[in-house]
Amino acid sequence: MTTAPAPVTPEASPQVVIVGAGPTGLLLAGELERRDVSCLLIDALDAPQSWDRATVVHPRSMEIFEALGLADRFLDQGVKVRAARFRSDGETLGERDHGLADSRYGFDLGVSEEVTESVLTANLERHGGGVTRSTRLVGLRPRPDGIAATLERNGERREVLTSWVVGCDGFHSAARELTGIEFPGTDVKAPWAVFDATLEGWDEEFDVNAAYLDSPPVILTPLPGRRWRVYLRPTSDTSDLVADAAEVIHRYKPEVTFAAVENPARFHCHSRVAARFRSGRVLLAGDAAHVCSPAEGHGMNTGLQDAFNLGWKLAPVCKGVSGPALLDSYEAERRPVALRVVESGEAVEGGQAMTAKDDRAARDAVIRETYADPESAHHEAVAAAELDRSYADCGAVMGDTGNGVAPGYRLPDTLPVHPAAGEPCALHELTHRPDHTLLVLGGREAAPADVLDLVTALEAAHAGSPVVGAVLGLCTRMAGPPIGRIDESVADQVGIEHVTLLAVRPDRFVGFRHNGQDPRALQPYLEALTR
Repeated sequence: MTTAPAPVTPEASPQVVIVGAGPTGLLLAGELERRDVSCLLIDALDAPQSWDRATVVHPRSMEIFEALGLADRFLDQGVKVRAARFRSDGETLGERDHGLADSRYGFDLGVSEEVTESVLTANLERHGGGVTRSTRLVGLRPRPDGIAATLERNGERREVLTSWVVGCDGFHSAARELTGIEFPGTDVKAPWAVFDATLEGWDEEFDVNAAYLDSPPVILTPLPGRRWRVYLRPTSDTSDLVADAAEVIHRYKPEVTFAAVENPARFHCHSRVAARFRSGRVLLAGDAAHVCSPAEGHGMNTGLQDAFNLGWKLAPVCKGVSGPALLDSYEAERRPVALRVVESGEAVEGGQAMTAKDDRAARDAVIRETYADPESAHHEAVAAAELDRSYADCGAVMGDTGNGVAPGYRLPDTLPVHPAAGEPCALHELTHRPDHTLLVLGGREAAPADVLDLVTALEAAHAGSPVVGAVLGLCTRMAGPPIGRIDESVADQVGIEHVTLLAVRPDRFVGFRHNGQDPRALQPYLEALTR
């Protein structure tokens, strides 16, 4: 006969309880604390992991870190990976040039996950937050005024009251299971394996990912200090991982040997997406919401983007500025991305698993053709960088489309501007703030006065707005303060002829566009944010 646990007395807690202090949870907690929303970030581990297998930070994640003022910290501790080279059956099939990705970060960054976590932990602490360790979520109980979360530490339980719970606690998410959200998908039968090593006798670049699509497949990912993280499909449950990888590498480079091997481990991967990303006052992000093949390196990066998307939406809800309906757009925007990532990972898994000679030859021919064609090579680079995500069909954006940057699309980061105050910069840098930035842009047919009139009207209408951080004006014609200048090439790329208003969200996606000079046109969008 078991003894029922002693009654737990609820206690007050921060506005949000975040479960799981991996990269997703750390970024979300830092974003909420930056916006003055109190968080309790818990993690079951007694201390941060000293090693984890995630390695690659993609360009879109670097753009997020730039917006948070963290890009230099990552660049100081990582290695720029400029390309990925694909080989099979002794031949080079093609090379993906990360510089084609339409980002100032024309590279992947090779950096181990524990470094990512340390930078994000320092960022969280800088904003007054921290991690409560050795603590597990063991219960959730809805209440009229929020939700009660039962936490367990060292065998003792306590119940805290909070407004929202966010599960960032991985594949075995307690938040997801306690909420009853289904996690459909498949478990990949063939295991993966990983280890870190130095490659003695390596005579190629140390800044190029090397993917050997042989049997078994082996992927070499650069790390700082000319080290490599080696991913492979082991030949058996008991095989020597180093020998498995060496057998493949020696087909191309017989003289190369693995040295200083560290952290060998086997693991299983999964292809699953949660049926919902929100159930009442519980939300899911990162691996709690979706898991995919590690072959493309999208897992951690997709979780970081979840956190950035959710952070700017959850903060105004917690402050009473926006209603809970704003959080519906989180699932509407991020779940389709997760489905796409998982589907892509399954396709890669299938391609790597091919053993029949004819099937492998057909696969290799497709890869050759893809990277030989400039258009498809560009498409592959943009997709790998995660810069082709769009929220245009998710219902949370609105306005005119035009021939350039439409609502739901990311504002490009390679557009030079000359602001009224400060040094020349890229257009997106003007939007690095926790709230929306209103950009009034004048094209060839606009005079500076046209831009200034709309800027003045918007400033008067939205002074003190809790969701508008700044109103800025730029024009292709020469202008003095407060109107800056944009090049005509910028106006062409954004699709501006006369005057266009862009409401750029904190995550740098365009939430609203108006091709005209009516300040009232913005009102329905702002009302949707605050109702």
